[in-house]
Amino acid sequence: MSHVDTAHEIWVREAFRAAVGDLDAPPTAPLDAILREGRTRRRRRRTALLVACSLLLLVPAVVIAGTDLTLPGGAGPSAPDTPAPSGTVRVVAAGERVRPLPGAEVWLTKNEAKWSTRNGTRALEPGGGTAVSLRSEIVDGRLLLTGVYRGERPAARVETVTPSGTLTGTLLTLSGEPGWTVWYATGRPPSDPRERQAARVTVYAADGTVLARGGVSR
Repeated sequence: MSHVDTAHEIWVREAFRAAVGDLDAPPTAPLDAILREGRTRRRRRRTALLVACSLLLLVPAVVIAGTDLTLPGGAGPSAPDTPAPSGTVRVVAAGERVRPLPGAEVWLTKNEAKWSTRNGTRALEPGGGTAVSLRSEIVDGRLLLTGVYRGERPAARVETVTPSGTLTGTLLTLSGEPGWTVWYATGRPPSDPRERQAARVTVYAADGTVLARGGVSR
């Protein structure tokens, strides 16, 4: 029995004695049963209150567990292993690695573009003028086309035409106006390996203007 229950019962008994003290024959009242019932009801109310408080405390935890935590400014955790959807222009940080395919990485530095595949690593300095390069290789049974576009106008879309069909590429660029952009596209390799040399690439501006065209670089 709690201290609160004891104090309450003492008050009830004293109040009962005060009410019947002047009577010659005080009425019989089941005080013990009444007090037991009171204790039971108070315990039930306390239990219900504790349960309600516990549920309220759980709500913030559930909300936090289901929240996608992001950094200020909308920048979430980086995911270099996840390639950008084809047909997009993605701004990357210098040295940030993007994987067009498993076993292949592409990244940009301030002065050059770099590729690394199971076939080896290579680098290309963008140079000057307006041009677009194209390299073709097979990585784990998939066709990987990569290259660099350089020019005064920014690239907004890149398409490659291969014997297996037309592929929409993805553009990677550094922030600001570096004057050059890396691109890549992936697809099904042609049945004849020699047909890879027939691939052609076209770079477009945002208004649809053709900025540059090129073929496979040896």
